[in-house]
Amino acid sequence: MATYQTIMTPYQPIMPTLLPSPYSILSNIKNIVLQFTRCNCGQVYVCFRNNRVIFTIPTVRNALNNGRSRKAPPTCFILFRNVIQDCVTSINLRIERHDLSKHAGNLWRQLKTVDKKLIDEFQRVARLAAQQFYSERIRIINVNVPVTVNTTINDETDFKDIQELLNDLFVEALPLPFFHN
Repeated sequence: MATYQTIMTPYQPIMPTLLPSPYSILSNIKNIVLQFTRCNCGQVYVCFRNNRVIFTIPTVRNALNNGRSRKAPPTCFILFRNVIQDCVTSINLRIERHDLSKHAGNLWRQLKTVDKKLIDEFQRVARLAAQQFYSERIRIINVNVPVTVNTTINDETDFKDIQELLNDLFVEALPLPFFHN
């Protein structure tokens, strides 16, 4: 049996949309069991024992501001991992970083088969964040090309300029007439 929800926005026609079916997946690392649940109303939760926190998908702005590295935008999995980390912190659960990454990896792999639309949404946010990130930053590409310049040498003025420069740089070290004609 399918549940329908009507969503009205000024930019979309009024259409009933099919809600995703409810599911619950588990990740068990070192006897810490995290439960990732979607309920009948479409809300997603991260649960540990009797505590649950609403799982929210970040916006593009959140993805760019939350990125720890200013060299590259976060990937879709890193975005997912950061949201899981925020949920675990909100539950007041202390998990080591590598164990948290294992939990996120387990949940991510299971979500690929259970809720492809959620994965697609994270990929969409990561793609838009990358587009915005790279459009705002100027990438400088250094190309070394041999340069040839036609020069004419004027012996008298070049000699005086070089002599003045050397005198300014090495006041005490050089005798006065350093170059001889």
